Amino acid sequence: MSSTTITLDGSDWTIREALGDTAEWYLGAPLPEAGNNVAEASAAIAAAPGWLPARVPGAVIDDLHRAGELPDPRVGRNSRAAEWVAERSWVYRRAVELDVRAADGVAVLEFDGVDPGADVYWDGERIGSVRGLYHRLRVPLDASLRSAGRHKLALRVHPAPDSEPQVGRTERVRVHTPRLGYGWDFSPRLRHQGVWKSVRLRVGRALFGDVTVRASVTEQPGGVGSGVDGVVAVAWDAPPAERSDAALTVTVTVERDGRPVAERSIPAADGSAEVRIPDPELWWPNTVGGQPLYTVTVVLVDEEGETDRTERRVGFRAAALVPNPGAPADALPYTAVVNGVPVPLLGWNWTPADTLFGSIDKGTVERLLGLAAASGARLMRVWGGGLIETEHFYTTCDRLGLLVWQEFSQSSSGMQSAPSTDPEFVALMRAEAEALIPTRVHHPSLLLWGGGNELDDGGVPLSDDRSPVLAALSAAVARLDPGRSWLPTSPTGPEFHNRLDRIAANPDGQHDVHGPWEHQGLVGQYTLGNAGTNLAHTEFGVEGMTNLRSLEALVPEADRWPANRTNPVYRHLGEWWNNADQVVELFGGRPDTLETLNCASQLLQATGLQYAVEADRRRSPRCSMVLPWQLNESYPNAWCTAAVDFRGDPKPAYFAVARAYERRRATLRVTRAVWDGEAVATVGAWLWAEDPVPPGSELTLRARGLDGAVLASREVRVGAVRYPEPVGTLEIATADLPEVFLWEAEWRDADGRELDRERMLATTTADWAALFDVPAPVLTVARDATGAVRVRNDGPQAALTVRLTDPRPVGAPGILSVGGDPRPLLPGEERTLAATAGMPVRVEAWNAEPADLA
Repeated sequence: MSSTTITLDGSDWTIREALGDTAEWYLGAPLPEAGNNVAEASAAIAAAPGWLPARVPGAVIDDLHRAGELPDPRVGRNSRAAEWVAERSWVYRRAVELDVRAADGVAVLEFDGVDPGADVYWDGERIGSVRGLYHRLRVPLDASLRSAGRHKLALRVHPAPDSEPQVGRTERVRVHTPRLGYGWDFSPRLRHQGVWKSVRLRVGRALFGDVTVRASVTEQPGGVGSGVDGVVAVAWDAPPAERSDAALTVTVTVERDGRPVAERSIPAADGSAEVRIPDPELWWPNTVGGQPLYTVTVVLVDEEGETDRTERRVGFRAAALVPNPGAPADALPYTAVVNGVPVPLLGWNWTPADTLFGSIDKGTVERLLGLAAASGARLMRVWGGGLIETEHFYTTCDRLGLLVWQEFSQSSSGMQSAPSTDPEFVALMRAEAEALIPTRVHHPSLLLWGGGNELDDGGVPLSDDRSPVLAALSAAVARLDPGRSWLPTSPTGPEFHNRLDRIAANPDGQHDVHGPWEHQGLVGQYTLGNAGTNLAHTEFGVEGMTNLRSLEALVPEADRWPANRTNPVYRHLGEWWNNADQVVELFGGRPDTLETLNCASQLLQATGLQYAVEADRRRSPRCSMVLPWQLNESYPNAWCTAAVDFRGDPKPAYFAVARAYERRRATLRVTRAVWDGEAVATVGAWLWAEDPVPPGSELTLRARGLDGAVLASREVRVGAVRYPEPVGTLEIATADLPEVFLWEAEWRDADGRELDRERMLATTTADWAALFDVPAPVLTVARDATGAVRVRNDGPQAALTVRLTDPRPVGAPGILSVGGDPRPLLPGEERTLAATAGMPVRVEAWNAEPADLA
């Protein structure tokens, strides 16, 4: 027989809290002699009711919520009721049924991840332990322990270790674990515990231990121009076998779409093998090319045949970071070259899909990463306050063409942000790297490793030579994943902040910078965007209110107003990002209901973030990384910088960034969004095209009224377009403009085909209050057989925004996926937006009543 795997995931587990060593009473382990009635007490307690249903993979807090022991921690301020949980040990147990065949061969119990660690018991006997959520545990199970019948598997999951919340001191951290759950600006204190990855029992005549697979490309003999070979390198630990004299062979097969393209067999004692694949199909980042994946199957064979196997999916590509064009000589490299082609690194910052990460389901990750890919992203920065992401995360990125920048789980703190120099902590982090790195090296999506988030000393980002921990991690990457890029932290500096004062003081020091994360106002947002000089902008954002559908599930109705920081519920749910007072001010006091505040906040977030992204892109290729903070959120917040809410519904900001990420763009550069006090309003047009456009295209710049009337225009004949360049400006006296108007850039090729069309809202007032006085359009909406929604404006006024939302409450079955377009819809225009067929959808506009479609 080949190996047999008994999967131990699912709902056949139960759980019970344990304070101190009372866990011993529940594990079935013998107790020491005692001079009191402890033995009798332990027997009674172990048999008493109190065991609660549990899931593996899972999280303790969610198990307790499902069992009715805790209120929903994702509603209101209920998370506070769960803060005690992490102080306890938790005993998991389940029955494991074995048949007579289980006693044959060798057997291994495998635990892919337990947070923060656990002691493992089999039929009351302690057989192993693991410390650290990123460490796998493999426990050999002797044949004497595998008799036919029912066995009891139990784990004593340890209390969560002490660590620092966001405002603390990084030097006090002594564990390698996500700090997000210790309390962060977008997550309350919810320390995670649980069996967060899969558990299984494997039985066979011989079994693989760790298997590492790497894929690379190398030039074929003959030099440049001769093509490339793919190389698959496989290494394995000596397999434990039933017989010590067994003659074991390893066969490595590489397949593409089920078709074998290479195979090699070698003695298992060799421990490694290489297989070459001539002229493989190359893997490319999203929007640049395809993502062909090859299946590498590694089979262990003895005299009787196959006894074990494992598989990996790999892609063949060459990737490296090189210096940016025009960068200062001391700058680190931030430009990606993939398969010889420079690739602008547009993307997002990624946080765990749930603070209680054991409860993350694969569908959620696939939906969020699918949204990232659909936005045009190519790079996901896995933030250092969160996880070393899972195998499923990486396989999804491989499939979607999303490159990954994986940071180790280290982050800044509000008071001090340099990791400890304690030799024991340095050794711990080195061991963490040695355990983790080999498990990720086969993924073509993995572009680079990073030491952590915002690690600095005295406000200056750390480098390897100024931090023993970073030096140890960098050395481990170089040794275990040679050729993969490394950045010590983000930002790498030397300047930390993207701020006007720092740009003015040291414009050439803006290499890799962060911030701001707050809207800078209807003038300041544009001033800062235009002033940037950075080479890489790896964290920045604009805050905004969550979608109303999510808000209604999150905040009890009686607590929804006021929606500012005077409300303790809102302070708990994203206080750092609650800019309700600023929103009200920028709209002249007009937002006075939850609905109007929500619309105004989300419009500011969308327009502000789009301008910041496009301002960075206008400096390409010198600026090569643009990574807004953040795609998703790990906890449902009322206010957050996320572009997609916790439930997976995009906010308008998501679609605005997707517009900015299109490969061919006409963008508008302005100095402000409000023109009060200015005699002349001015706009400039910039063009770029990742797929070059030949000479002869034409750009038309316009100022338009909301009725579509052209108030001023200018036509410009354009030469060849590739990298961003300004192509013309338009001026108009503000006295000739209405209170609310639009800037427009229309770009057509030499044959008159539209290449892009951009529109931007503006006012001649001091704020955006006038947007609330714009007359309603007349929208005609309908759906076609695919579920797509056609929206036509049959009225005399523009619809300032048009979006699709899910009209159902959170928790309704199925997921509504929608398309979006942030541009105003003028009279007489029609737009088609994608939507999932067979599900209801709501059409919303800034200045129109919503319309529901079945």
